[in-house]
Amino acid sequence: MSTARRDPRLFDPIIPLAERVSQAFETNGPLSRAVKGFRAREGQKEFALEVCRAVNDKSLLVAEAGTGTGKTFAYLTPALLAGQTCVISTAGKSLQDQLFTKDLPALREALGIPLKISLLKGRSNYICLYRLELARSGNSLPEPNSYEKLRRIERFAAVSSSGDRAELPDVPEDDRLWPMVTSTRENCLGKERCPNYENCFVKKARDEAMESQVVVVNHHLYLSSMALKRESDAIDGMLPQAGLTVIDEAHQLPGIASNFFGSSFSTYDVEDVSVEARMIGRTKCRDGADWEIIFDRVTKAIRELRLAAQTIGLKEGDRFAVEEIERFGELSPSFNRLRDTFVVLGDALKANKGRDDELDTLAERYGTVLDEMTLWMEVLTQSRDGVRSEDVSLIDTDKTDDDAMTEGDDVAATKQDAKVNRHMVRWVEVSQHGIRFNQTPLSFAREFAEMREREGGAWVFTSATLSASGDFKHFKASLGIGECVERSWESPFQYWEQGCFYLPVMPPPANNTAEHTVNMIDKVWPLINAAGGRTFILCTSLVAVDEAAKRLSALLEANGHPYPLLVQGDRPKMRLIESFRSHGNAILVGSMSFWEGVDVKGDALSLVVIDKLPFAPPNDPVNQARSRAIKESGASPFFVLSLPEAIIALKQGAGRLIRSEEDRGMLVICDTRIVQKGYGKLVLDSLPDFYRTRREDKALEFFLQPERFAEGLYRS
Repeated sequence: MSTARRDPRLFDPIIPLAERVSQAFETNGPLSRAVKGFRAREGQKEFALEVCRAVNDKSLLVAEAGTGTGKTFAYLTPALLAGQTCVISTAGKSLQDQLFTKDLPALREALGIPLKISLLKGRSNYICLYRLELARSGNSLPEPNSYEKLRRIERFAAVSSSGDRAELPDVPEDDRLWPMVTSTRENCLGKERCPNYENCFVKKARDEAMESQVVVVNHHLYLSSMALKRESDAIDGMLPQAGLTVIDEAHQLPGIASNFFGSSFSTYDVEDVSVEARMIGRTKCRDGADWEIIFDRVTKAIRELRLAAQTIGLKEGDRFAVEEIERFGELSPSFNRLRDTFVVLGDALKANKGRDDELDTLAERYGTVLDEMTLWMEVLTQSRDGVRSEDVSLIDTDKTDDDAMTEGDDVAATKQDAKVNRHMVRWVEVSQHGIRFNQTPLSFAREFAEMREREGGAWVFTSATLSASGDFKHFKASLGIGECVERSWESPFQYWEQGCFYLPVMPPPANNTAEHTVNMIDKVWPLINAAGGRTFILCTSLVAVDEAAKRLSALLEANGHPYPLLVQGDRPKMRLIESFRSHGNAILVGSMSFWEGVDVKGDALSLVVIDKLPFAPPNDPVNQARSRAIKESGASPFFVLSLPEAIIALKQGAGRLIRSEEDRGMLVICDTRIVQKGYGKLVLDSLPDFYRTRREDKALEFFLQPERFAEGLYRS
């Protein structure tokens, strides 16, 4: 392992940690000498010194650091110089890869520390050698060209030390072959049954994490790991005891934790188990049951339940709390029939126990889904009999959610054995794939606080967007954070000179999304032309995305298609971003998933347009329930919940624009409530200190006559 020349003073235990950390950040210090592009920033150094105090005192720091502050080096340098084991949890795979492949190696080299670092992802990111063998010997590959891609995966698995599919760009991330050669918690054979256990890539990654000084994980996996309390013989969730735990991109943790501490299941889960049972049964245990008939009965019962949902008025796209569905109890007969047919499937799995490892593993997954069905059968029965839904006691079962499936369904491993009377909102959503039944806690603050207390050590929660108008109350309350140190550092960027905020004169957002979206596109079309494309259109709903794309398509066609149009859903998110960068003059239209975690530096992005303030939909069942609880406590749901969440989301969207000292661009928010409503000042105070205007001619000048615009910045 190559490292820079080690400065012994940095590791002298006689010298106080704060003094050694300050030395690392000096203008001529080791970071400045060894890290390309490093700039000594006062905010970064102050942040690092606060982390020193947290490490020394084993205390908790909530730190908001604007874009460009250099959060990573600020929180890692004290940990490394103190010799602390550090677990870093961040929001997603791209940020994990950035930390593991770039930031951490650079810091290790600069400080001259030969420390071991590891990257831990959800299991679906690692090739499963057993399932790879099954795919090779099977004849049901999804596409004709899958055979060539399978050979690439085989060659990669034979030489790779990690088995991380992110290291094999030849097979697209969204390829349908990947689920066939990776495992889930449900189909993993585990230590006792898997013939490839000793060479398992997941096991190797877990083992390396336990031996590392710095481990990088994502929020889903971190929550699962802590909940499992590091069981000695489990592959899932193995993390070392941390002297410092850093929750980066911490603004995302409350939303992820809300799903984690709840539970859900869908008709798709039932169907998926049934499909798997039929496939394994008729190939491995053909004489064990009439698998085809069992499968047909389950799928027929699913269709009947979906039809019953339509009969009581539920349609695709609906999301309602149980209490809001007037005839919810009428689903009880068809739901019970579905459960009965599913029980017959379970009986078949039980009767064939021991005949096939995959079938036995599927039986465990079946039990999880059945537990959820049984719980919801009680809810439906109570609803049919007129008992209030909130009076029904709940049993926490395995956590299974779509986000966990995306990141690796290790999150699903959590088991809570005791009955509880936690305040939950029970709600139903209907999609084209089926009906999902959800239980979401109104608050998980106590559970998370207990988890944090059990783990001990120092904690740092950090992001560029944790506060609403300088206030951390909303963030702290959501995670059960009490006494702590709260600090904020502004971005080092010169927003006044680098950017412009334009609030167009136009009608306020109407209830008609299509009307407002058309108004927005027509209003910003001259700016798009002035910017030469290079535009993000960030929408608060998928409906608005579709309407914006339609209107832009018409305008582009009428003007000879001067700019490429990229629309969310046409391709995977990262491919859209890559295309946006490579074109250099494109227009990208996306919803909330594009408001954060997207980094486009340079000239490719010069204009960010936001359709309206990102308030949660008024009919969101979880938000409605939480708002009722806040109102019953005597507080204002708008100022306690809705406004802070909207401001934090808006700050994320605005943060897409200026990503470096050289960037220059304009932020447009097409929502006049900012100046018409009393809360507008709180919104404005949360935005970067851009030059502000409501004049279209001044906004156009920013692009068409930049020198003249700059000259006017400091005129009285």
